[in-house]
Amino acid sequence: MHIHKSKKKQDKKNKKVKDIINIALAGNANVGKSVIFNQLTGLSQTIGNWPGKTVEKMEGHLNSLGYRFNIVDLPGIYSLSTYSLEEIISREYIVSEEVDVIINVIDATNLERNLFFTFQLLELKVPMILAINQMDILRKRNLKLNFERLEEIFKLPVIPVVAVHGTGVYQLLEEAIELVVYHQPTSNYIQDGKKIHEQLSYNDKKVNNNLSTKEPFHFPDLSSILKYGKEVETRIYELIRNIDIHSEYFSTFNYPSRFLAIKILENDEEIEKIFKADQKTTYIINLAENYRKELEELHGEDISTIISSEIYTNIHKIIEKVVIIKARGEKKLVWAEKLDHLTTHSFWGYIILILILIGIYFFTFLIGGFFGGLIEDFFEVLSNIIYSIYGEDDLWVKIFWEGGLGGFFGGLSGVLVYVIPFFLIIEFLQDSGYLPRAAYLMDRFMHSLGVHGKTIIPMILGFGCNVPACTGCRIMETEREKKISIALTSLIPCSAVMAVVLGLVGRYVGITWVLILFAINFIVIIITGKILNKILPGQCTELIMEVHQYRIPNYSVILKQTWIRTKEFIYKALPIIIITGFLLEIFFIFRLLDPINFILSPITVYWLGLPAITGIFLIYGILRKELTLVLLALLANSMGTTLLGLLTPLQMIIFSLVSMLYIPCFATIVLIAKETNWKYALQIAGLEIGIALLIGGIINWVFFFI
Repeated sequence: MHIHKSKKKQDKKNKKVKDIINIALAGNANVGKSVIFNQLTGLSQTIGNWPGKTVEKMEGHLNSLGYRFNIVDLPGIYSLSTYSLEEIISREYIVSEEVDVIINVIDATNLERNLFFTFQLLELKVPMILAINQMDILRKRNLKLNFERLEEIFKLPVIPVVAVHGTGVYQLLEEAIELVVYHQPTSNYIQDGKKIHEQLSYNDKKVNNNLSTKEPFHFPDLSSILKYGKEVETRIYELIRNIDIHSEYFSTFNYPSRFLAIKILENDEEIEKIFKADQKTTYIINLAENYRKELEELHGEDISTIISSEIYTNIHKIIEKVVIIKARGEKKLVWAEKLDHLTTHSFWGYIILILILIGIYFFTFLIGGFFGGLIEDFFEVLSNIIYSIYGEDDLWVKIFWEGGLGGFFGGLSGVLVYVIPFFLIIEFLQDSGYLPRAAYLMDRFMHSLGVHGKTIIPMILGFGCNVPACTGCRIMETEREKKISIALTSLIPCSAVMAVVLGLVGRYVGITWVLILFAINFIVIIITGKILNKILPGQCTELIMEVHQYRIPNYSVILKQTWIRTKEFIYKALPIIIITGFLLEIFFIFRLLDPINFILSPITVYWLGLPAITGIFLIYGILRKELTLVLLALLANSMGTTLLGLLTPLQMIIFSLVSMLYIPCFATIVLIAKETNWKYALQIAGLEIGIALLIGGIINWVFFFI
């Protein structure tokens, strides 16, 4: 564990007005944190990993109201315990010197579950704003919240938010400025039943010199709501007293004494390391152990259950005070409830899931095929003009026009036109709330493969790109489930593979064979999952996840996310395709590919029944799968023929199938190695190459004898 020590120079910090504000978005999974993050940061986002960790870090920036905001979207977690790496990272970051204010995003429709995490955040005594999201859904349920009462209870800003529509989102920034710069909340803040000050406009406050020289923000006294039962509080008090005896040592850490006392009582391993680091404080561990045994004997429960029960008791008291049930007539199911019932039905839910998957393929194929044809026609017209001026056999025309520009237009017509509509529909399904329902539906089936239904989410995302999809396998609870999920997800045909299959088989052979190829792919996934389930030791855990209510998607968010995904292809893949187009044309003119193709010919020609030239294309496909289709089109164009003249329908089917199965792209292999280890990554690569060659060869020889 990295034990963080504070490096703040508080006095120096308090003498100046801060113009950079660091915000951390914290909350449970599926409460709308990412929506708020996208609303605030737009395209100014970076995605990476926490230093030395495999957990993804989302960070964004914006300039507003005269300040620069650095915003970090923390992983969705349910507590500040240390059961997962995400919880450890979130806890250490929240108390670090990098955070000025926490925005705790809470789902208004699930207050009880969400406030449990809020209560743990309050123990850290960090400046905090409560963002109560999904207020529109709460109103549809004929419920409302007493926000004045909430602010009176928590003594912190409480803001109603509808994140998908941007309502209340920017008010969060104003509240952050009030807490960090002026060290006080806005006029809605209640203390002792009275408002602190009258409503002032934001600009009025900013020019008020008295506000900028106020005392630093002091966390309010919340002992009335954070107080546990007498037996628990007595022992927490004794632990705090002993911790404060060594205040000189513990002051180097950012954890409050009470938080340390509760966590050491709960036998938190990471906090225990702090006490073990100094010989003078190790006795507190034994003291906490004795108290823990006393409480467990007294209550007949383990300590985590005792603490959780105490917290939920306080939460229930708050909910009774702030939730108001509005008068309503006869209950009617709103459209979201009807849709939820239908899409999770034991029969119709699966029918809808199948129709959605088929619909994704048809939508992508029809849109991509239409625009791809227009781009190809446009390139053909331009080519005829170029040929009429310079001639078809001119060396520079072949290299720069057919190689470079041909690669560019090939990338547009053969890949990009399929990538964009696919990402659009995936983002639509994700923002609307359908993907968690798919996880629920697939849970029983996925258990037979050694994982639970949550795996279906990264698998569906894998249709877009295997790299972030494999990264998404971090949501699995155990290392065993993570490894199986990564293996299954790496076999999902990504958008690049889909471009190859739709652009080759779908366009020239027929949509029926496209469906057959995907059926073969899914059979391979099932067999692989069952094998790994038998080989890897351990058992599958049960599915635990929250499913928020259906909502009308925010189309601006969908478009932003689609662009973020698409620009990776534009910035990374297109330059590679253009450069490869140049090189391929040069290699083809001077016959430099022949030796490589000759070496691979026993596999490509004799076993798979493909033209010898396809060997080098399959190697290029390890970099980017869409390169295989683009290079085939470039080759056909250089030979003065079409893809139908270059490959037979059977060869198109085999080539596409091998491209689907033979190996994930190099970036995916690197990611798998990073998430697990290189041995496992190479094992997956070897397994998939073997499967691809075996099935491709069988199909070739079966049709040969037929």
